[in-house]
Amino acid sequence: MGRGIAVSLARVGISVIALESDKKLLEVSKQMIINMLERDAKRRGVSAPLDLLKFTLSLQDLKDVDLVIEAVFEDMALKRQIFQDLSNVCGPTTLLSTNTSGLDVDALAGMTDRPHLVAGMHFFSPAHVMKLLEVVCGPRSSSETIATVMSLGKRMGKVSVVVGNCPGFVGNRMLKPYLEEAAFLLEEGATPEQIDKALEDFGFAMGVFRMSDLAGLDVGWRVRKESGLTGVDVDQNNPPRQRQGRRYCPIPDMVCEQGRYGQKTGCGWYKYDKPGDTKAKPDLSIHNLLETYRRRYGITSRKVTNEEIVERCVFTLANEGFRILEDRIAARPEDIDVIYLFGYGFPSYRGGPMFYASTVGLERVLEKLEHYYNANPDVPHLEPSPLLKKLVVCGSPPLNKWREQINLHSHL
Repeated sequence: MGRGIAVSLARVGISVIALESDKKLLEVSKQMIINMLERDAKRRGVSAPLDLLKFTLSLQDLKDVDLVIEAVFEDMALKRQIFQDLSNVCGPTTLLSTNTSGLDVDALAGMTDRPHLVAGMHFFSPAHVMKLLEVVCGPRSSSETIATVMSLGKRMGKVSVVVGNCPGFVGNRMLKPYLEEAAFLLEEGATPEQIDKALEDFGFAMGVFRMSDLAGLDVGWRVRKESGLTGVDVDQNNPPRQRQGRRYCPIPDMVCEQGRYGQKTGCGWYKYDKPGDTKAKPDLSIHNLLETYRRRYGITSRKVTNEEIVERCVFTLANEGFRILEDRIAARPEDIDVIYLFGYGFPSYRGGPMFYASTVGLERVLEKLEHYYNANPDVPHLEPSPLLKKLVVCGSPPLNKWREQINLHSHL
């Protein structure tokens, strides 16, 4: 991620100091960044801007920079320490940003002497290729800070969207129930390849399980472990397949426990000829795992239709989008659609999850969610959001009129 961000900055003429704590990693990253810039320059018929790059192991070299983009892995304790150190080293007007994909930006701002100069810059991997940039506005981020980051995003050629500060922001907050719903469909009788094919036939660039194999299954597993969710029947006070008072599917954890992390290990939800290979093949061992799991919990496998797969996954996305609008994490439904079109492979001809919900008809979306929620009352994300119900009562106004109802709804 850090390499991609450095390339994105340098190729538009912005000088970059790339900091790494490990000398060997610094040398590897340096060569990779140089190679990436040279390939990019050759393709565009220009000179590689290598003179804009400086590589260092010393935090002190950042004392005079205008902006810092922190891009370490998702460890809150590590990020808090880094922001405290940056606050001590950098000049008083330096903007401090984090590339976190969902951690609390305001908690990081609280580690500094300049919370008004802290914002989130959530790039999408690979950062030098993906167009989307979520700009996270914390409760103490100044308007000047957000305007500066948005301007930088524009200069880098990114499609930048301002979002509020909450777990997962917009994109990953919506992704969580989408992934959960796909796992519940596995429990009930579907296979990874059936679910993926249904979603790809709908128009997604990649189905949920192929996407997870590409991203790495251990990433989400680490998050679930830190949240105390993992392990089979981890909480004896809860019924099986329940965590924290709601339905939980431990199948993804069981896959990870076997060392199956996706493409990088040569197996995940699918098998691959070798680690790093991209051609996914159905894996009989996953089918056996699902059958064993269902027997263990007395689940009778049923035929799951492709229509149900699409409705439960896509309408769940939209339903969380309505909640995000209620919570003012996104300013408008169009912002949510832009995020999903440019960052998550939602089919462009469908217009994004919110636009798609409006074209299907909000009344139908509400009816379907009520149906699936009644069948699965222990899955809160299937319960229709109050805003969706309100919009249906108001006659399902067009997308560009939703903000009027959101403003009205917020005062009820």
